[in-house]
Amino acid sequence: MFNKVQTVGTISEFLAGEHKKPRKAWRPSAAVTNSVIIVAGALFFTLAGVDLASAATVDGVIYDKINRAFLPLVELVKGLSYPIALVILSAGALMIMIGNREKGFSMIQQASIGYILVQLMPLLMDLLVQIAKSI
Repeated sequence: MFNKVQTVGTISEFLAGEHKKPRKAWRPSAAVTNSVIIVAGALFFTLAGVDLASAATVDGVIYDKINRAFLPLVELVKGLSYPIALVILSAGALMIMIGNREKGFSMIQQASIGYILVQLMPLLMDLLVQIAKSI
C-alpha cells in the first residue's frame, strides 16, 4: 500500500547540485520533421481553400489565393514602415544637430531607402512572379 522510502543522496549533495543529471534533449527524426512539414502544408492549402488537383490545371489560381491570404500582412508591413521611417529620420536629424553628421546622414539615407523598398516590395514581387511565369 505505501511505497518504501528510498534514500538517493545526502542533503549536501542536493544543495551542491550533484543530484542533477544532464538529460538528453529529444529531437525529432527526419521522418517526423518531414511528416510535420507535409501535414502543415496540406493544412495551409486546405484552410486557404486551394484544391490542388483543380488548381494545377488553372494557371495562377494558387498564386491568387496565396496573394489574397497574405495581403493583410503586406498592408500591415507597409503601414508600419511610415512611422518607423519617421522615427529614424527624426533620430538622424537629431544626430546632425548634435554634431554627428556622418551618422545622421547615414541614418536618414538608410531609412529613406528602406521605406521606398518596403513600399515597392509588392510591385517587385509581382514582377518576379511574372518573370517566373514566362520562363
